[in-house]
Amino acid sequence: MKPIRNDILKKFLFALAFVEGGAVMCVELSSAKILSPFFGTSIYVWASVLGVTLTALMSGYYLGGYISSKYKKKEIVFWLMFIGGVLIVLTPIISGIILPFTIRLNLLIGTVISLCCFLFIPLMLFGATSPLIINLITNEVEGSGKSSGNVYAVSTFGGIIVTFTIGFYSFPQFGITMTLYVYGFIVILTSIILFFVTRSLKVSNLIIIIVAILLLSFYKDKTNKKIIYRSEGILGEIKVVDREMINHSDNTSKIYRELLVNNISQTVMDKENPFVSYWDYVNILTKNILAFRKGDNALLLGLGGGTLYKQLVFNNLKVDVVELDKRIEMLAKKYFYINDSVKVIVDDARHFINTTNKKYDIIIYDLYHSETPPIHLLTKEAFYEIKKKLTNDGILTVNFYGFISGSTGKAARSIYKTLISENFSVHLIATPGEEASRNLIFICKKGLFKENPEIDNIWIKPSAIDLADAIVLTDDKPILEHIYLEAALMWRTGYNELNTKYFLNN
Repeated sequence: MKPIRNDILKKFLFALAFVEGGAVMCVELSSAKILSPFFGTSIYVWASVLGVTLTALMSGYYLGGYISSKYKKKEIVFWLMFIGGVLIVLTPIISGIILPFTIRLNLLIGTVISLCCFLFIPLMLFGATSPLIINLITNEVEGSGKSSGNVYAVSTFGGIIVTFTIGFYSFPQFGITMTLYVYGFIVILTSIILFFVTRSLKVSNLIIIIVAILLLSFYKDKTNKKIIYRSEGILGEIKVVDREMINHSDNTSKIYRELLVNNISQTVMDKENPFVSYWDYVNILTKNILAFRKGDNALLLGLGGGTLYKQLVFNNLKVDVVELDKRIEMLAKKYFYINDSVKVIVDDARHFINTTNKKYDIIIYDLYHSETPPIHLLTKEAFYEIKKKLTNDGILTVNFYGFISGSTGKAARSIYKTLISENFSVHLIATPGEEASRNLIFICKKGLFKENPEIDNIWIKPSAIDLADAIVLTDDKPILEHIYLEAALMWRTGYNELNTKYFLNN
């Protein structure tokens, strides 16, 4: 057989560089989403993902440079890509084995150990391919700079295409697991094609490849019969589950239907009475809205399972709903008894506020991405836009963590100070219970409150809120994500005990 021409080999190697760049981004983004149901989506998690990614690529570049200085065999780079592709396909399996153990560690150690188990090695292998490809296509020293630039440009272009494809299409449509399976097999297939094209595949190699692929068929995903819906997408993992829980009002057990995002409960609805929420903040918030409202047009930012929405509609409010993830709308209508005719605007809440021309009597923030509040909606600039969308007697309500004292309460105190800086009058309400298990509700008005109705809730007096260390939050300095971390981690830890381990053990 004639050896493959150098110009044809170069084209194949550039194609391999394109696939490799896409593989890096596919594994990185997927790994972050795989961690979400166990460790959340805080900046700690993303810092761990980026840190392990850069460490793996650095190690890979060094490894590739070392190998290229010792060997000039084409099949080495094909083998690296092939093994990396197999590991991509195995990522859901490996993560499913390791995460039930690492969840018992603290967040920082647990995330890093998890990522080292299913992210580090494939990224190291992919990182090693670039120096090897450059070595194979460079014939003269003078051309090394151009070859390096071309390889990295093609690899980066592959990463760009895959990032947009899986972020905007593959994750929402097919989920994380299927995305990894498909792209992993693309990497494997590309490697096998290059083995055949370059005539560097031996019979023994073929047997190893076939055995490796067949081993994948032994894995069977465990399904939890308690889960009635589960999918992966833009917000991460979403589940709907029916679960028996204690009804604290009469100390009896009842079946509640839950909506969970990354194993954080977003809605808990009484199945026998779909208008009733397990959480008292829904009733308290509704009572305050009705007490202070001067009109009927309401904007609800964040639908969830719709228990608050149903309360508002029951009290004859005209409600527009904005929700980021289209799956939430589908689930609210299918499992939480929201009328099919309800129109939900699928949009980012800040984007909607910035672009709508409609004014509202009531605007309600009920937004959480698992344990993470929407920092871009809690800045001075965001509240300025909100004011423009409120009628003269309009009110804004914000649902937030229950912490107001100490270091864990600095985030709430900063939101309070930011609202005041935009000339809102603010009433702060705490639902019953300890700080770690309650909600804070900000009731805000453009003008002064002329009344203070006696409602069954806990009012926090302004004199009890120390704003000395509070920060006015701005778009230019997005510090809220740092100062709410302690509160967010306490929520994540509590919900891991309540939810994540529950689903692992059932």
